[in-house]
Order: sequence, then structure tokens, then C-alpha cells
Amino acid sequence: MMMPMYLTDVVLSLCLMLAVYLIIMIVFLFARRKYKGGLIETVINLVICTVGFLFVADFSLFLSFQYGLKLAFTIHVIFKIISMIFLSVGGMKFFVK
Repeated sequence: MMMPMYLTDVVLSLCLMLAVYLIIMIVFLFARRKYKGGLIETVINLVICTVGFLFVADFSLFLSFQYGLKLAFTIHVIFKIISMIFLSVGGMKFFVK
């Protein structure tokens, strides 16, 4: 039996995800200060950019109140695809080296 998910539950879940993304980005920003240069900093930058695109993707769902669900979900999917492409291309560069 499926439980109905109300709009406030969706907004609260979305806010929780955004908070998790922010915490991850802050932790990696502090780690980037500690590990300057080299391969570790490159990986940290890759993680920060990927999580940043995921943050923008989930944040774009707040546009549904203003511009409609279709546009907001389209932007959400585009930024999720961008983050996955960024992560895969960045990961391939490590295998090539």
C-alpha cells in the first residue's frame, strides 16, 4: 500500500537534500584548503563541482511554484545529466593518466 506524499513533505525532503549538499560542499571546501596541489585537490574539485551541479538540479525544483512543474523538472533533469557527465569525464581523465 502506497502512502500519499503531500506537498509539504516533498518540500521538506527537498530542503533536507539541499542541506546535505551544502554540508558536503563545505566539508570539501575545507579539505581543499588542507590538501593544496596534486591529485587530491583535483579529486576534491571534481567532487565539489559534481555536488554543486546536483545542488542546482534539486534547487531548480523550487521553480515549479513559479514556472510550472514541466519546466522545473526539465531543468532538474538537465543539471543531473550535466553533473553525471562532469563526473564521468573527470573520472576518465584519471584512468588516462
